[in-house]
Amino acid sequence: MAVKRDVMASKQENALEQVEAKNFAEFINTTDVFDLLAELVVFRGQAKKGNLIPSIARPNPNADTTEHEKQVLEQLQLLGASYLNGLEHKPLDLLVLAQHFGLKTRLLDWTSNPLAALWFACSDREPGDAYVYALIADDFQDKDVYSKDPFATDLTRVFQPRLNNPRIIAQHGWFTLHRYSKKASRFTAIEQNREAKTKLTEIRIPSSRRDDILGSLERHGISRRTLFPDLEGLCNHLNWKHKLA
Repeated sequence: MAVKRDVMASKQENALEQVEAKNFAEFINTTDVFDLLAELVVFRGQAKKGNLIPSIARPNPNADTTEHEKQVLEQLQLLGASYLNGLEHKPLDLLVLAQHFGLKTRLLDWTSNPLAALWFACSDREPGDAYVYALIADDFQDKDVYSKDPFATDLTRVFQPRLNNPRIIAQHGWFTLHRYSKKASRFTAIEQNREAKTKLTEIRIPSSRRDDILGSLERHGISRRTLFPDLEGLCNHLNWKHKLA
């Protein structure tokens, strides 16, 4: 318990802790410590430093897109009825589904599996160093999020989606639901959020180590084939494994 208190005190002193993992083993050692810090930690991997903000807000974080987003979801419900089996869906279910298939939303993808986040970081087509972000989410989880209007939330919250498609299951998917602050007139990135940034750790993966780490991940069962459990995922995995792409 003394170790846990020491680690938590050290974490709270830093607005954004930054560490480096040069190989697979170092990454495992770095992420194992989070078991001492919290019950819930979510991870995000990307080949870009910071900018932990949903896709709808990236062009202009100051733009209030709320009404526009609602209109787009209405169109998704109408034009996509055949894909939705003609069923009515709660707005948050629609947002998750839309995010999954590439629509720009106020959701940001995370995972409870650090190795999945590491794969997404190292496999990103963007060159350069890769980054995995770990967010201690105990104070930010909303277990009742599906009963609320996702456009009226007063705080950015972490939530677990309904596990209703194979990719979300395979990727151990979680999301942050971001709000547009009328007071600040903007969407706020996680690393700039006054409360969340003290719970955030940035793990940098040097560019030169990305390919080696992808090989290690495959040996431990993490690849495009396992994270995208369909024919497209398998074909893309074979492209990578046999150096066809």
